[in-house]
Amino acid sequence: MCAPDPNKAVREQARLEHEKKLQQYHSASLKYWNREAAAKQRSGALTTGLSRARSDAYSKALWALGNGRKITQGLYKKRAALKSRYDQKRGVSRASRYMTGKYRDILMKQGQVESAINTQFGRNMDIFNQKINRQHQNYVAKNRQKLGLRPEFGAPVMMPGRDGFGQMFNTIAMGLGIGAAIYTLLPLLSGCDKRLKENIKKVGTSPKGHNIYEWNYKTNPSSRYRGAIAQEVLKTDPMAVGILPNGLLGIYYDKIDVKMEKVS
Repeated sequence: MCAPDPNKAVREQARLEHEKKLQQYHSASLKYWNREAAAKQRSGALTTGLSRARSDAYSKALWALGNGRKITQGLYKKRAALKSRYDQKRGVSRASRYMTGKYRDILMKQGQVESAINTQFGRNMDIFNQKINRQHQNYVAKNRQKLGLRPEFGAPVMMPGRDGFGQMFNTIAMGLGIGAAIYTLLPLLSGCDKRLKENIKKVGTSPKGHNIYEWNYKTNPSSRYRGAIAQEVLKTDPMAVGILPNGLLGIYYDKIDVKMEKVS
């Protein structure tokens, strides 16, 4: 059995952070796509508005041109009327100075009309177009600002690797802990089978009636021990007796009122 990975909690936290980041990115992407659709609609309207504004400016220039031509037509009529120096109603001819002055006025007005037409199709038309272009660029910039930046996923969440060395050390520590627990529990089941002992001598009786003996183990004749004999305890308190791995009997001394101790 292996110990758990020390990085398990960190890896789980990284997985949750990754899922959270994915959800935030998908949410931001949906919002951006909605803004993008609205921006495309506004872009189409801006293009239509630009075309209409330019068309209106050109129509205004054409109106000025038509009005100028109409005025020019009247001036041509006046010029034609001045060609006859003879006043048929009065039967007299007009003075040369009078004719020259009238002709000069006509030419001056004609020049004013042509200048107005040239200004309308030249400087004024350029001013209108620049104004229209600036307004269009301003509207496009605002439309782009409303769209916002495209969502970015950003740096990925790094998944920490499994801590193999830490897991190995934890496994060793866990094994040592289990071994220590087993080692702590094993003395409770002491080998007190009569078949392991020799030179057995009764030295007393416990308050609960268990006989107390001293002996030495056959494998260690130089040391003497004091305690009970498993075969006798089995008859009076079978729950205090267990079987050792070698098949011999042992006593759980924490369940009887006799202590297992070394006396020499």
